[in-house]
Amino acid sequence: MKVWPVLSLAAFLLVIQTPASALEYELTGHVRGQSSLAWYPENHILSRAEGQQSFFDSAVDFRVNSSIFLSNYLNFNFAYEAAIAGGQSRKAISRLPLEDELLQLFRPAVPSDDGQLFSLTHVFARNDDYIGYHRIDRLSLSLDTDYGTIAAGRQALTWGNGLIFNPLDLINPFSPTDIIRDYKAGADMLLYQVGGNRITDFQLVYVPRRDPETDQPESSLSTFGTRLQISYHELDFDLLAIKNYEDPVIGAELTGYIGDAVFRTDFSITLAEGDNSEQHYLSAVANIDYSWTWEEKNWYGFIELYHNGFGADNPIDALQSEDLTIRLLRGELFVTGKWYLDGMLRYEAHPLVNCFTSIIINLKDGSFLLQPRITWDMSDSVQLTGGINLPVGRSGDEFGDIEYPQEDISSGRGVQGYALATWFF
Repeated sequence: MKVWPVLSLAAFLLVIQTPASALEYELTGHVRGQSSLAWYPENHILSRAEGQQSFFDSAVDFRVNSSIFLSNYLNFNFAYEAAIAGGQSRKAISRLPLEDELLQLFRPAVPSDDGQLFSLTHVFARNDDYIGYHRIDRLSLSLDTDYGTIAAGRQALTWGNGLIFNPLDLINPFSPTDIIRDYKAGADMLLYQVGGNRITDFQLVYVPRRDPETDQPESSLSTFGTRLQISYHELDFDLLAIKNYEDPVIGAELTGYIGDAVFRTDFSITLAEGDNSEQHYLSAVANIDYSWTWEEKNWYGFIELYHNGFGADNPIDALQSEDLTIRLLRGELFVTGKWYLDGMLRYEAHPLVNCFTSIIINLKDGSFLLQPRITWDMSDSVQLTGGINLPVGRSGDEFGDIEYPQEDISSGRGVQGYALATWFF
């Protein structure tokens, strides 16, 4: 349903031309530039495609967010973003035979509205080296009543308590390796929410999706879910029931305190009959986080244990599972193993300088991804970030080189260094 021209123009005019004296509104956003340099082994599929082992890429993105308070009960939210990205990695990926489904996992992450109810993304430039696009990422109207809040349109919703992995977050979840989590990608949905005393939160959500081949809404591709939260003293207990695509999913969440630390635990059971597998998959996550002061410096850290019910003992076996690969391709899962230990430590070296170290460990094969980085708040509106993504593992491990001996090629994550500069307004 391609409504980009009409909706984008209407929303833009409403945001820009609304007199400040007539309505209350908020306007924020950013401009961000980033560059990265990645290195892959000689027989890596990207190295073979381009005849080189190092790949330089860059991107610039712009975002503006607006909230307009039309009355005490009616709010309008709008967010527009534009970006151009490309480089040597994109050029190498363009040479891959992406008709192979698994090779589509190498495709650069670019927001797409192929399955959304409305098409609010437009690609204005594309070739083998770069892509430029702009899109509406938020476009929703919310009505507050005595009986709850109803919000309709493109918006974001997060369920679950995972800090790096989140098995209950089924609508546009963040990748566990994402270090920039300013904004979650919006989805077209209808959301109802109400709270009370004992039942502190009750939500109903409907996310309709289109079949990209027919361009028609399809119930078997949509998501419908409900979430009920009950609070007692310092404990929050949540129950969830979701129909995600064709799969029923049930889940639960528990949040509480151990001293000054916060613990969270979630689990989900997916009944994957819709994939003709008649399999039941249990996934779960548990974490605890804590902040403290030592040597007159502020520290924060967390540790998390994650079980991926769809995973297998090694990546090659995992990619033979249709239930796993279909979720990798639609962005619900990001790893192929079963058990992971992850965590993060933040050290405030200076009120304007923070040092972070994140790690994700595959407990089966011992491989891991290390992500050290530093942020420097140069001013109230400018932030610099620099870091490294360092995968460590043996051949055949998830974070090592995944070898395909019959084809004499490998795949896997490369060593990557990156730098970002962001101006907030």
